Amino acid sequence: MNNATFDSFYATLEDMGRAIAKAARSGAAAVATMSWPALAVCCVLLAFFMTIIPLALFLFVMFMVIKFVVTAFDNRARRGPATPYKSTDDTGE
Repeated sequence: MNNATFDSFYATLEDMGRAIAKAARSGAAAVATMSWPALAVCCVLLAFFMTIIPLALFLFVMFMVIKFVVTAFDNRARRGPATPYKSTDDTGE
């Protein structure tokens, strides 16, 4: 007996594969019709974006982590030591 969920998932994967193959074919056709200077500019821009965007995201995350760590230690030093628990009920302890 076939599993309908698996068949649906498999059909979705086939559609995704067809879409990716179609995009790759159209991209290859676009690259094939480019002139050499346009292809060089395209390659340089692609390399630029592939290196700058991950670097910017990494630096953003690192600076946020540093900010949170410094803020945590700064707030702890400003608050001072923790005060011991004191009961507020009428027993007079």
